[in-house]
Amino acid sequence: MRGIEAVLTGFPPAPAESVVKLPATRQRFFTLADVLARHGYDTGFYYGGESHFDNMREFFLGNGFTRIVDRKDYRNPVFVGSWGASDEDLFGLADQRFQQLNAEGKPFFGLVFTSSNHDPFEFPDGRITLHEQPRQTRDNAAKYADHALGGFFRKAMASPYWDNTVLLVAADHDSRVFGKNLVPIGNFHIPGLILGGGIAPRRDAASSVRSIWRRPCCRCWALPTPRRCWGRT
Repeated sequence: MRGIEAVLTGFPPAPAESVVKLPATRQRFFTLADVLARHGYDTGFYYGGESHFDNMREFFLGNGFTRIVDRKDYRNPVFVGSWGASDEDLFGLADQRFQQLNAEGKPFFGLVFTSSNHDPFEFPDGRITLHEQPRQTRDNAAKYADHALGGFFRKAMASPYWDNTVLLVAADHDSRVFGKNLVPIGNFHIPGLILGGGIAPRRDAASSVRSIWRRPCCRCWALPTPRRCWGRT
């Protein structure tokens, strides 16, 4: 949940419990979804599993999100694992909703939360050439997640909403650290990817912290920059 709270709320994750899980944050908590909802955006959370996991459903519905898509909304998914419908099913349904909202002339904000790159690393057969054996490993699952994300990009680039949409790709969290173990700092140097039809290619090493991405994203959306979050444009 650390990446979700950093991107949505605009501050670095706390060392204690995730704010998404805290009872006091279930309403009136400042989020990017709340900012966009006030400007008329459809705000949706898209997930292949059960949205009540880690208190996500309550947190999102109480803090700016108006639409929750989870396991019950998938009809004939191509694959269902321990965490729910596959990333391909997830991105496919998200793309359908985005197409529909765009056709209706409704601006939208969608948080699409993947799950294949989680233990026990389950994914459908025949999608990728395995990186290694055995099959259910972190690297193989990451390769499948990349495959599913690439498929979504291809659909988005060919869709009418591409030229008017900003896509942000970020990681949720790395492996946990327990007890007196040292934090592997290098594992948390996680890049972010911002792309869309009107965004020229560039690389900016100074904007790689997830909690400061909201300001440049709001600038891309031509919206007033929220004052209650870190970052720079």
